[in-house]
Amino acid sequence: MEKIVVLAIISALVALFGRNRKIGYGWSFVLCLFLSPIIGVIIILFSKKVDSVDFVDVKKENEQN
Repeated sequence: MEKIVVLAIISALVALFGRNRKIGYGWSFVLCLFLSPIIGVIIILFSKKVDSVDFVDVKKENEQN
């Protein structure tokens, strides 16, 4: 019982790395919980980061108008 609680806490902490990634916190937590936190970290690091800023090419927009 204690091992499950420790695994859940470690998985939750590792899943925090995934909240700014495309995989998200929820999937990171599930993968860490069912596979292992070490494999979860590897999967999280291979996941793409979420870009919060979208860049627009102003020259192309002006040429179309």
